[in-house]
Amino acid sequence: MSAGHSLSDPLVYVRAVHFAATLQVAGVAFFLVFIAEPAFRNAASDTRVAAKVRSRLTWLAWIGLVLAVISGAAWLVLTAAAMSQQPLAGVFSGGVLWTVLSDTTFGNDWLLRAVLACLLAGLFAPALSQQRIASPGVKSALVISAAALVGSLAWAGHAAGGIGVEATVHPIADVLHLVAAAAWVGALIPLALLLSTVTQEAASLAIARTATLHFSTLGIASVATLLATGLINTWYLAGSVPALVGTDYGRLLLAKIAVFLCMVAIAAFNLLRLTPRIVKIANVTAAQHALGQLRRNAAIETVAGAIVLTIVGVLGTLPPAIHAAHHHPVYGAVPADAAFQHIHTDQGMADVTIMPGRVGTARATIRLWTEDFEPLAAKEVTLTVTPPAAGSKPTTRVASQDSDGAWQVDGIELSQPGNWTVTVGALLGPHKHILLDAPIVIESK
Repeated sequence: MSAGHSLSDPLVYVRAVHFAATLQVAGVAFFLVFIAEPAFRNAASDTRVAAKVRSRLTWLAWIGLVLAVISGAAWLVLTAAAMSQQPLAGVFSGGVLWTVLSDTTFGNDWLLRAVLACLLAGLFAPALSQQRIASPGVKSALVISAAALVGSLAWAGHAAGGIGVEATVHPIADVLHLVAAAAWVGALIPLALLLSTVTQEAASLAIARTATLHFSTLGIASVATLLATGLINTWYLAGSVPALVGTDYGRLLLAKIAVFLCMVAIAAFNLLRLTPRIVKIANVTAAQHALGQLRRNAAIETVAGAIVLTIVGVLGTLPPAIHAAHHHPVYGAVPADAAFQHIHTDQGMADVTIMPGRVGTARATIRLWTEDFEPLAAKEVTLTVTPPAAGSKPTTRVASQDSDGAWQVDGIELSQPGNWTVTVGALLGPHKHILLDAPIVIESK
């Protein structure tokens, strides 16, 4: 799938909105506990700023949570449609949604995240309505729930498909990467909202100074985590310089890194040049000027963050660049009159050979692989073929396994030439089911 084709996929934009909304919700939680609460506590005499900031954070949190729920539901429906090869309307009948929710890693993750979203809603209500969060338990629950909500997005991406050590290291790195992104990028808008309420009064400036110092500390920790985990993720998803520069995925990943480095440069300027001017109590004029510049820089960083999230939306629909570097095992040349397709997802891969690859009766051979091209053991495999004509009814057959591990389906009727869709369903365990689909070209007689 090319980058250009991906941009026409609604899932790209749904993913981007969901990532942005989730990071914003988690960012509000982190900002409230680690930045706003200490700032308000150190300047208790100025309750007007605290009340105004809490009001704005309330709107930001609830809008983000609503968008996260809506976009998450849309992501689920689009994924279920792709997995089942059903039109969107067909996803709501025949138990398709429940099958995806109960039998796939993606669906299990979405069920967990729905619970976490409800928990966060219950915690936001008291946390944002009170003058201060008095209970350490509520603070801890708010931070843990927010981190879990954003971190669980790791199992909706490429990190979920690792084998061996990668199955542990890559998801952990991705979880930390997401949490750090929420703590930094997700807290930018709350910071800008807080700074926009600051006046020239001493208590108000004290809030700004405390908030800026705490944000700088959180930002340094977040950027360090993003750099470390970003290196790990890049290694697992690209693996080499040729894969980075020679694939759509790699080039988009480089663009993401470039935008991130620009954000780091702005953050470094804020930390080294603007923050010292804000914390100097003697020069109120310089502090006010620095606060204005910091608000503008936070807005610029927010726009850059939105660009990064759009790129993330596209990356999730593309195969990782490291696939280009793998050596595919050879089981003999594909016959000249066969149709062949290699399908990959973040949870497994399949080679589908249809012989002969033309209109008529054919036989399909399926081989399943891990991302390291080791054989992928399955308890049951199905093959669904969908004709190219709009509204055509797909045909699903159960495959049988032969002595060398390949799965076979005989007697497939190919009624017309064109771009068919093949979908391989593999039952890997009691609660693990993967679906892999891709187009395959069928020739005329």
